[in-house]
Amino acid sequence: KQWYQRRVRGLGIGDIAIGAAAPAASASAAAEAEVVEEAPPVEEKKEFNVKLISVDASKKIKLIKAIKESVPGFNLVAAKKLVESAPCTVRENVPKADAEKLQAALTEFGAEVIMD
Repeated sequence: KQWYQRRVRGLGIGDIAIGAAAPAASASAAAEAEVVEEAPPVEEKKEFNVKLISVDASKKIKLIKAIKESVPGFNLVAAKKLVESAPCTVRENVPKADAEKLQAALTEFGAEVIMD
């Protein structure tokens, strides 16, 4: 019975009362419902993916240069292919501060960028 009660509490459902035991079961369920367990806090996301959604064609060259400078290991050819293949992921699993800097830099040059 204790296992069942822990399982019911863990799933967040009440006791199911059957027959004449219904009033007694519902009373014990109400008593157990008063003991509220604290839900664990929702963890804040620490790493983000920066995605390039669209590009302003008039600022494409400046955006390619910005991506080349902002993304390690990218040369001009890789940056150009990335910009031309929008929508795509620019960087994955980036810390929040770096993702925000990258988003600001790319937005400055006419790109629509999201972090998820």
